[in-house]
Amino acid sequence: MKSNLFNKQLTDVDSVKTTVRPMSTHVDVEKILVYIDESQQQDIKNALGDNLFIDLLRYVNREEGSPVNEAYENLLHGGIYKNGNDEFIFSGLEKALKYFVYARLVKHGDRNLSRVGLMQNQVEYSSHAELKEKQEEYKDAFSVAEELMNDCLRYIKHNSDKFPKWRKGSITPVRGPVISKIGD
Repeated sequence: MKSNLFNKQLTDVDSVKTTVRPMSTHVDVEKILVYIDESQQQDIKNALGDNLFIDLLRYVNREEGSPVNEAYENLLHGGIYKNGNDEFIFSGLEKALKYFVYARLVKHGDRNLSRVGLMQNQVEYSSHAELKEKQEEYKDAFSVAEELMNDCLRYIKHNSDKFPKWRKGSITPVRGPVISKIGD
């Protein structure tokens, strides 16, 4: 069984390639598709809960001409909204997803599993980033994704009456710093 039965995802390959951070147009489309699915399953679904996540996928896959759900449009694409006397601005769930995908591309992008094991692509005219540089870029991109996701969750909390499917059956994600190495 496929992990995602919907034709259209919350974002697409071209959008990831052109709207996050600069990347080569030659990045493997199949890898981006895999990372879109992984990011939706691990980061977005766990934060929103299965019910709201599935409903959002149904919404983006709805028939042309179907009614627009303003709350879902705002959640997906961001905007400015009021909560009491305060105004808030956020970038939307699609942008958060793109940063989660980008972070995975940085972490795993130039490796391929072959019959002789895990290989790293080599090109004559370029050099690979050092491990530390890759880790820093990954952590930075993932941190941006987390902040964007937190803004989306705040939007949902401030407008919980418009999201009846939120948090029913969801897993509360562990967000915050992760210690990856202690000592030298």
